Amino acid sequence: MAVLAATATAGTLALALPTAAQAAATPDVRITEWMYSPGTTGGEFIELTNLGTTPVSLAGWSFDDDSQTPGTVPLDGLGTLASGESAIITESADAAFRTEWSLGADVKVLAGNTTGLGRADEINLFDGPDAVANLVDRLTYNDQGTGTAKGPRTQGKSGVPTTAAALGANDASQWQLSAVGDAEGSWASASGDIGSPGKSRFAPAQPAWKSIHINEVSSDNTATPVGDAIELFNSGSMDVDITGWLQIDSGAATAATTFSASLADGTPTTVVPAHGYAYFSSTKGLSSGGDGVKLYLPDGAGGTAGTLVDSVDYTAGEAGTDEGNEFGAGAYARCPDGTGSFASVASKSFGGSNATACQNVLTNPADGGNGGGNTLTCQPEAPSGTGTLPAGAGTPVAWPGSATVSVADSLCAWETTTGPEGRDVSGLVFDPTNANVLYSVKNKGWVFRMVKENGLWVADTANGWGAGKQIFFPGSSDTATNQPDSEGLTVGPDGALYVTTERNNAANTIPLNSILRIDPTSSATSLVATDQWNLTAEFPELHAGNKTEANLGFEGVTFVPDSYLVGNGFVDQSTGTTYKPADYPLHGTGLYFAALENDGKLYAYALNSDHTFHRVAVVDTKMGHVMDVQFDAATQRIWALCDNTCGVSSTVLKVDGMGTIVPQVVYSRPAGLPNDNLEGFALAPASTCTGGTREALWSDDGVYGTGPGSPTEGHALYSGRIACDLQLGGQGVSGPATDPVAAVSLSAGSGAVGDRITVTGTHFAPGTQVTFVFNSTPVTLGTATAASDGTLTFAFSVPAVPAGAHTVTASIGGSVVASAAFSVTSAGATVSGGDPAALASTGSDVSPAAGLIALALLIGGGLLILLRRRARTHTSGE
Repeated sequence: MAVLAATATAGTLALALPTAAQAAATPDVRITEWMYSPGTTGGEFIELTNLGTTPVSLAGWSFDDDSQTPGTVPLDGLGTLASGESAIITESADAAFRTEWSLGADVKVLAGNTTGLGRADEINLFDGPDAVANLVDRLTYNDQGTGTAKGPRTQGKSGVPTTAAALGANDASQWQLSAVGDAEGSWASASGDIGSPGKSRFAPAQPAWKSIHINEVSSDNTATPVGDAIELFNSGSMDVDITGWLQIDSGAATAATTFSASLADGTPTTVVPAHGYAYFSSTKGLSSGGDGVKLYLPDGAGGTAGTLVDSVDYTAGEAGTDEGNEFGAGAYARCPDGTGSFASVASKSFGGSNATACQNVLTNPADGGNGGGNTLTCQPEAPSGTGTLPAGAGTPVAWPGSATVSVADSLCAWETTTGPEGRDVSGLVFDPTNANVLYSVKNKGWVFRMVKENGLWVADTANGWGAGKQIFFPGSSDTATNQPDSEGLTVGPDGALYVTTERNNAANTIPLNSILRIDPTSSATSLVATDQWNLTAEFPELHAGNKTEANLGFEGVTFVPDSYLVGNGFVDQSTGTTYKPADYPLHGTGLYFAALENDGKLYAYALNSDHTFHRVAVVDTKMGHVMDVQFDAATQRIWALCDNTCGVSSTVLKVDGMGTIVPQVVYSRPAGLPNDNLEGFALAPASTCTGGTREALWSDDGVYGTGPGSPTEGHALYSGRIACDLQLGGQGVSGPATDPVAAVSLSAGSGAVGDRITVTGTHFAPGTQVTFVFNSTPVTLGTATAASDGTLTFAFSVPAVPAGAHTVTASIGGSVVASAAFSVTSAGATVSGGDPAALASTGSDVSPAAGLIALALLIGGGLLILLRRRARTHTSGE
């Protein structure tokens, strides 16, 4: 028991200080996070974590606020906290809190707490009835206080320890607000609150046994390889010793017995190798009519069954031959290995991966199935080659947004005449001029134009796009000889689609790494490329005649504007000097960065109008492999995606102080996103931001989801949310004073439909054409050209859009450079979108009244939102 011997005051609040000798007796459970008030619709919460190495029973424990009364909120219902385990106390209902924060059933939650926290309050944790002798931990806080009580105001953002020294110290000044992607791995909840409930970075490392999973079970008595077989899979990177472990069927743990395991070749083993398999015969037998398997550590009294490692139950016929329900099952297997749900499969794979067996999943007649395999019209394919990021890639941080993702397309939506299996959606890109349009490319030579309906992305039915459009290399549309293996795509400044190929599927052992130009405005259902840049000779390491190497070519491509490269001092590696677009007079207005799967690098090319090209730079993502790449105008960064080969990780790259493009941060996939062959990635434009987040999309090449029979099987697209402000800071080569910031202001911050509004712009490059769009439902208002002094004015009528908050954006070459908020107060008279009566002019011809309004807005900051064309300073930590 802990005894808090001394008390000191901080302002008007008291805090208790444990002596060093007494602290040694304190249970290793600490307050590790709190939020006194949600910012939106979530619930306040407190997180407790067992930081010790042994389990701690919470029987007799309780929580109270500053009334300091043991027993106020009993914690017995939380049971025992394992080493490193966290538990949550919240005012929310259990299901509501789990849904809000995407928490699984493994996180302990004590719901319905009525002892709420205030802005200035105290959290007290007791392990018995004595308020002094049984005080385990206390945190006194008041963001308006002084001294150790002055902590962060945890409204909508949780408070977390700055360092380990804050744990148990009762010093709120050592706590800080959580931020998406911080060291805690914090994320945004469904309602936009930020925190990391259910886990703490200060928890001890999880024991190696946590990586052992029951992976396959068969109730058959035949020796294939043994009767009543059970397979274990080690998903970790370290060998795990299973000496003395115990197993039981559906019986009690007290009857569990030890077992003898073997490797795939039959060699006896007491170790499950890292990322490997071992199998054994159930010592209790397994019933074909339904049974279970439970695996225990020998940490009970006298080496008996103690901690449950894993378990699975199955019904009649699901794990093998059964006279009462025979439908051909040979085993009950996880699909995919280790993490997937269990499914009945026809073939056994003891000692090895279930990937092949999982391609023939059976449906149980008792569950309404027909006993056969997959009944989908498309043909899902299990992911292969699952791995982790290489050591040099950096440590990934949590996805900077919601951990929840959802299916974003219809079932088996992308079947084509040459790809009836419905797989192979490989690349994604938003139309930079219309956030409601998404393009995708399939690696059997098809492009789809998608629009959003009822929350799902569906094929656009306009202009012949309904069934997708087949694409071809230049010269012909002969389907027998002209079959682009198209993998990635981007939209160029001319509005055309630029598509990468890695081979011609009609000769799929020969590399053909090229970039095709496709005209998406054509009404034809077959699109022959209008141009091609053949870069195959640039990659001699990919040998002709080798199908595997031919399949490791270009996976993605993105257009990066010269304005970004020049503005940040990007260095042309071919000259060793600062990149000068004028050196490539035929290349247009930017470079194309092609992603090569083979080495995980991005190859930057100037693609000239005379079909020639020039390699300007090579960028190493450090991931070893790369499947898609995107330049995101909102973050002014290049994003590179690696699929399940790297655990589905995204590397964000910037221009560093030497002019080189380098990795800045690596993000893990959202917790709800399957670890599949995800080859496509796209971020919605900044104009779609709502509630501080915008949409992120991924495409599953194998439409596998979380496994056979799962709700996600047969779907290619997943939608998630990402924070609009990632606080990535500055980038680029240091130089003289930062270029002036382009800015726009409005003559009024609100108005009705039809009202006349004047836009005033400053600090634009002289002669630059600027496009204005009214968002959220995009309505193009018109264009204006900056005068010689960088100013412009533009007038428009408020379009017919719903009342509420909107944004007027100013874009140059498809990239938003400035914006201003506008609120529509009423529907008013209906006017046409696009406002044909919009007026634009150049120069400083703003009226005196409008000038005063703009100056007031600049001082108040209410309407003016500035986007830097060239960031120089670090902006995080605000």
